[in-house]
Amino acid sequence: MWGIVCDIADEWSKDRVGGLAAEIAFFALLGFFPSVIVLAAALGSVDGILGENTATDVENWLVAQLIDIFGANNVDRTVTELFDSSNSGAFTIGALLAVYAASRGFVAVVRALDIAYDHQQQRNWLSTRLVGFGLTLLTVLVAAVVLILIVVGPLIGEGGELAEKLGVDGWFTVLWDWVRWPFVFTVFVGWAATVYHLAPNHRSPWKLEIPGAFAASLWWAGVSLGFNAYLDVATSGANAIFGLLGGALSLLFWLYLMAMGLLLGAEINSLTASRLGLSVEPKPRPSFNESLARFRK
Repeated sequence: MWGIVCDIADEWSKDRVGGLAAEIAFFALLGFFPSVIVLAAALGSVDGILGENTATDVENWLVAQLIDIFGANNVDRTVTELFDSSNSGAFTIGALLAVYAASRGFVAVVRALDIAYDHQQQRNWLSTRLVGFGLTLLTVLVAAVVLILIVVGPLIGEGGELAEKLGVDGWFTVLWDWVRWPFVFTVFVGWAATVYHLAPNHRSPWKLEIPGAFAASLWWAGVSLGFNAYLDVATSGANAIFGLLGGALSLLFWLYLMAMGLLLGAEINSLTASRLGLSVEPKPRPSFNESLARFRK
């Protein structure tokens, strides 16, 4: 066990995980605010599907979290206006800006994971951005589903009415209070495994991505619990004094630690593949002359 820890520490230092995490956190911060905007606009645009009370509950929870982070009451008015707005043109512009800004963060993730996996052949410019764009869409979708399930639970829309008619709404609510966080943890493990499988330039079995995804999710859970404890203290302290600046710095540090967890999982997966004797590196791309010779044949 100690040997594994030492190997991970050596890879951590060699791959400059701290510097890579800082790069990811910076671009993630640039994409965080437009992502929140498009998420709020999207939830505010589907009142007819989720129900008005559901959208209101999600809105109140989201506003409360942002106020805790930034200590600024003007966030309340901004997000509320987004939920109340039904301007589809504004939503489209916000979605495009969010996807563009957030995809830059995932471009950094793709490059960093290639380094963490020690790949000699990294993705080209176009492939990196296409994968980053796809991972951005996947992450926004996962975030929206998890947010709704955390705040409201699975009984949304007509599901709540059906459970009430069957007389199971009471015990189902109690059961969900116990199950929701393990469910969210499982979703994070699946999301991380998907990122490890798709982002780097390699061909690996899905099961190889599970150890790192599990370790990264444990890291994220610990970091998020610590961040939540900090916010409970800082709401009336530093964040209340420095406002948006203090909140932005706190969020940047949280994103930095979260990026470290993502790269830690990649290092674990890379070390696991090496110890098992598995080669996940893709075959070298043929040169132009080799490709031309094969074409002539």
